[in-house]
Amino acid sequence: MDGRIVREVGEFGLIGLLQGALPDHLRSSGSVPLGIGDDAAAWKPSPGTTSVITTDTLVEGNHFRLDWSDWRSVGFKMLAVNVSDIAGMGATPVLATISLTLTGDELVDDLVEMYRGMADVASPHGIVIAGGDIVRTEGPVVLGVTVIGEGRRLLQRDGARPGDRIVVSGTLGASAAGLALLSDHALRQKATTADLLVAAQLRPNPRVALGKVLAAHGATAAMDLSDGLLGDLPKILAASDVAARVDVRAVPVSPAVRALFPERWLDMALRGGEDYELLATVPAGALPAIIEAARDVGATLTDIGEILPLTSDRPALVMIDTDGSEQAVDVGAFDHFV
Repeated sequence: MDGRIVREVGEFGLIGLLQGALPDHLRSSGSVPLGIGDDAAAWKPSPGTTSVITTDTLVEGNHFRLDWSDWRSVGFKMLAVNVSDIAGMGATPVLATISLTLTGDELVDDLVEMYRGMADVASPHGIVIAGGDIVRTEGPVVLGVTVIGEGRRLLQRDGARPGDRIVVSGTLGASAAGLALLSDHALRQKATTADLLVAAQLRPNPRVALGKVLAAHGATAAMDLSDGLLGDLPKILAASDVAARVDVRAVPVSPAVRALFPERWLDMALRGGEDYELLATVPAGALPAIIEAARDVGATLTDIGEILPLTSDRPALVMIDTDGSEQAVDVGAFDHFV
């Protein structure tokens, strides 16, 4: 254990310590020959690919709380949610840059643990942590992540067509359930599945391999689920100029979520957000092959509805409820300024 705070080691000392927290293969690679340590990183895109770039900012107290999460989990999630954006486009993540806005009172050991958490995400995908920036603030701590990826056939939001089936990966609502448990200590202490659900909130698994499967097998549109099914599906509908019908009885929800939150599980699954599963539309004829290909990479896909033509006499999104009735959906996603 180092025991020092950031202001005691200084900016350049901290850079060296954080660099040392990463294994060699995450500092540079064949496609990223220059990583941490120069004025800028150097990257050689693969021939025939298109580059994709995503960025995110996390503010302490808003996007992460250190009374709920250890620093390693903060590092894990801050990189995972950006890699998930790359996965949602069927692309391969290649490199990441990290910006740290610190007070100077942070323990160096904590920041090293944060970088180890990023390494936990980067290692399976060969993502190089290629550098970044460190600046001082009076607070709060702000963390910035940019991830660059590449792909040959990118999935976008505007390709859904009438007749397509709507599919989601994994299960929905576990992350929202984990967040609820973090704020309810008594329930968390009683729940035998608490650790599993809290992990869904703090350490989401980006579906990179599945994104590539969707792109390779003809998915027409896709995105990752960060704002909940009823927050994100309308984005695909608006971009594609189509409508949809979703059968909520088919939406995959973990038994643990249903058991712990018998009155709230459906809302958690539909609106909870931060699942970081993939939502996609696929031609009906291609559905069996895509489901099988997903199994080959250890993922599951569930058919939850269909894409319809957009008409003036019908809502853009209707839902078959648990009782079999059909109703219009009050759509909505998280808005940072509302």
